[in-house]
Amino acid sequence: MFRVGIIGSENSHAKAFTDIFNASGKYDDIKVVAIYGEEEEASKKISEAYGVPVMKPEEMLDKVDAIMVTSRNGKLHPGYVRPFIEAGKPAFIDKPIANCSKEAEDVIALARAKGVPVMGGSSTKMVEDTLALKAAADAAKAEGKLVGGHAYAPVSMVNDYGNFYFYSSHLAEIALTIFGFDPIAVSATKTATGVAAVLEYEGYAVTLSYTDGAYSYGATVLAKDGATQKPIDIGGCYAAEVAHFVHMLHTGEVPQCDHDIVMPIKVLNAIEKAYTEGGRVVIG
Repeated sequence: MFRVGIIGSENSHAKAFTDIFNASGKYDDIKVVAIYGEEEEASKKISEAYGVPVMKPEEMLDKVDAIMVTSRNGKLHPGYVRPFIEAGKPAFIDKPIANCSKEAEDVIALARAKGVPVMGGSSTKMVEDTLALKAAADAAKAEGKLVGGHAYAPVSMVNDYGNFYFYSSHLAEIALTIFGFDPIAVSATKTATGVAAVLEYEGYAVTLSYTDGAYSYGATVLAKDGATQKPIDIGGCYAAEVAHFVHMLHTGEVPQCDHDIVMPIKVLNAIEKAYTEGGRVVIG
């Protein structure tokens, strides 16, 4: 039996994960046994609905076998997860895994040093529509026909959870999954309805439309012989994310390499710098 603790009850992911593990009957050997969040009422609701005790992160440490950090504010994620990695507990870190790429790199480096499997980021990169668009882009690249693309997703520019960083990882991870985790640079402009950005690759570029107020996801893969355009249905995102987490617990295998885990944060940092300071920002 894997005992899982969740930190971040105010995120919808916390309830979804607890429901899958404790009520669906799909994973009999994994149960959520502890919940905590910055919003006490959110923790209380999950506790009452699923019979999961509320406890502080430090109280969880010797009572869980793995941790899921789902706090809405990515700035808090590194501090929450480090003690569990130090203690050898496998970890899932929700999007974004950190608001700063250096902190993300430090967390992953700690996990590798301790031999602890860690995964995380946006679940939108795992859904069928995103993977279908990735297949179209991969096929076009293999034939030397990929010429560009476009991706769009919601954003929240003003909030209590990191402003741009609260929701922006969804689009960054969708775009990187489809078009590649090897972008070179980005330029961006803050608009009345979000952020417009251009993500440069070797030989092609992808436009990113962050829309504050339009809750829709989708992308277009542009090839010399045509376009593949698809709205992205994220309805199965929680189930996909849980399946990857369960596989990691059972096998110790992580679904992404270190580079691909950290790259979305590098892209977000570069986008923010570009729309704040202006100009083209190289992604280092």
